[in-house]
Amino acid sequence: DGRRVLITGASGGVGRLAVQLARRGGAHVIAAAARGDGLRELGAAEVVTGLDGLDPVDVVLEHVGGATLVAAWGLVKPGGILHSIGWASGEPARFAPYATISLGPARRLHTFGDASDPGKDLAGLLDLVAAGEVRAQIGWRGPWERIGEAATALLDRKIAGKIVLDLPASHDEIETRQ
Repeated sequence: DGRRVLITGASGGVGRLAVQLARRGGAHVIAAAARGDGLRELGAAEVVTGLDGLDPVDVVLEHVGGATLVAAWGLVKPGGILHSIGWASGEPARFAPYATISLGPARRLHTFGDASDPGKDLAGLLDLVAAGEVRAQIGWRGPWERIGEAATALLDRKIAGKIVLDLPASHDEIETRQ
């Protein structure tokens, strides 16, 4: 539909899916990430490492929190919306006094939280993945026994994409490994 959509934390697993879904919906996607590898191939029209100098946007999907959330809020056009759907930075968001108040058309800020049953949405997403229209990037794959290594790599931001842990096929296989 031509709306300008900014996705922060776009190199992560959720961010990469968001880039693809926004592009599929006809948006002009601006992907913000420390590492932008492969984001253009997923549909980003622009790949940036910071938010300085960007033109205003209609929608923000904000994954980082903290100072990035505050900066992204400043880019939302009147009538636009920011969806805060993650807090990877772990930092507090400190808005200047009156930064969230504006004259004219309101800007909206939504935080992630949905009490509805996600089953239908997940089924639709899986259909897109199965049809090859959306790709989930696997950044690390290994056996269940290496879960500690996988978690450390994820928390240290050494992985772009999702982690897949291979589980044993049966209880007997678990016992023979011990």
